[in-house]
Amino acid sequence: MKKFLMFLGVLVIAMSFTSCSTLSVTKGRMLKTPIDFKYDEFDTTMLVQQYRVVIDDEIQLSMYANDGYNFVSLGGSGVVSISQGTAFKVRSDSTIKVPIIGKVNVVGMTLEGIETHFEKILESQFQSPFVIAKIDNRRIFVFSGISSASVFMLHNQNTTLFEVLANVGGIPGGGNASQIKLIRGDLDAPKIYKIDISTIEGMRDAELTMQAGDILHIEPFINYATIITSDVLSALSILSTSLLVYSLFNSGN
Repeated sequence: MKKFLMFLGVLVIAMSFTSCSTLSVTKGRMLKTPIDFKYDEFDTTMLVQQYRVVIDDEIQLSMYANDGYNFVSLGGSGVVSISQGTAFKVRSDSTIKVPIIGKVNVVGMTLEGIETHFEKILESQFQSPFVIAKIDNRRIFVFSGISSASVFMLHNQNTTLFEVLANVGGIPGGGNASQIKLIRGDLDAPKIYKIDISTIEGMRDAELTMQAGDILHIEPFINYATIITSDVLSALSILSTSLLVYSLFNSGN
């Protein structure tokens, strides 16, 4: 009897390990929402639109005179020079600090707006100033399924969701194209949108412009029937093996 109880204990432990496969799948999921969760509604302005500067962006400014004929090189006459393509980080007070010009509020402005604004500032000192602005450090975070994640740099001003998915390899195997979450804004109170690109009708939402700091989460497609069946078969295999070993062990005595 003691031997049987020992084998039974080993069997129970083995079966508990097989059941962990279901738990590992469910516990590995991120950013889960309740079944009745109310997602935020899409706004038409979220579709293809110009990017607007936010805090921590790094803005590169190239400044020229004479409509771009001569690069603005102000090393002489006691004036501080501005290097071509110098990057200025947007501070917590929404400004960038530029030599000669000083602090300029740029948060919420488009790149075109920044270029026009700086050209007007420089008009008093240079003839037909020409400014080029760009941002290189914009990034979003993409979580695909359960065990895949990547950081995607937004090099283009109007990068869409479709472009991001194309660059990360599309919907991964086991991913659910009808369950894509877009998390945007302050993480203390973010906007959470649900995107379904499993049908043609969902293509419009996929054309929305990505913003720096966006989080994309592609829900994994979990087939619980397959997982449970696999667990049961594993448990039955362990059970039959344990009974065989027990019968052989017991017959030898």
